[in-house]
Amino acid sequence: MKRILVSALLCTSLLAAAQAQTTHTVKLVDTQLQDVLNVLEDMDIYIHRFDVSQFLDATYHVEVYVEEYKNNQKTGKVHHFDLGKNIRSLDEISEEHRDAFRETYQIPAGKKEWDNIKEISIYIRKEERTDTTAAIRISSPNVGIQGFPFTLYPADGKKFISYHTRPFAARAVQTADEMKIPLLLYGSAWAEPGTTFFRFCGENEIGPEMKAEILTHIPHHYVIGLQLKKK
Repeated sequence: MKRILVSALLCTSLLAAAQAQTTHTVKLVDTQLQDVLNVLEDMDIYIHRFDVSQFLDATYHVEVYVEEYKNNQKTGKVHHFDLGKNIRSLDEISEEHRDAFRETYQIPAGKKEWDNIKEISIYIRKEERTDTTAAIRISSPNVGIQGFPFTLYPADGKKFISYHTRPFAARAVQTADEMKIPLLLYGSAWAEPGTTFFRFCGENEIGPEMKAEILTHIPHHYVIGLQLKKK
């Protein structure tokens, strides 16, 4: 019996010694895209990209619009960014430049049309010099970049200004001659009543019907969306 007890104690001691000698190493790994996005958002820079390739089943004139809201009511201020047609043809190009366009857009011999707008990127950056304006940039590869500055307001009339983005939930859109699709919300944080805290929390996505609870708190926001008109 004593031998069994001694053996058990010896095994326990050896196991404890083995566990005590276990080592762990923290390794440096490659930076992930989310790390970069987190840093940019800490610098008040927001980047969002949208796939609009499903609309290439027909030719549409494409615009990006920006609408302003105060206390969830539209102010009437609307800005439009004209991106042109999502499908273009060499017939629109002067004959002397057609070969260059065919090479740039890799248009096969015997075809004239190419997919002009497949993706749209939205960049928003708070201006450091003024702190009360932000710059919006609308971009599409091989199409160009457009933008303008817009005004930011202190939360509930205070000096603190903090704006953040929320995407709209992706929903199937019934094909029509004209379509208007909200893409992104850029809105102000709000002061928590009776405290010195500011919040911007709630739904991670906004429904296109604009009934999200977070909208009842945001004192000022912009809605950025896509407007399509069939040619």
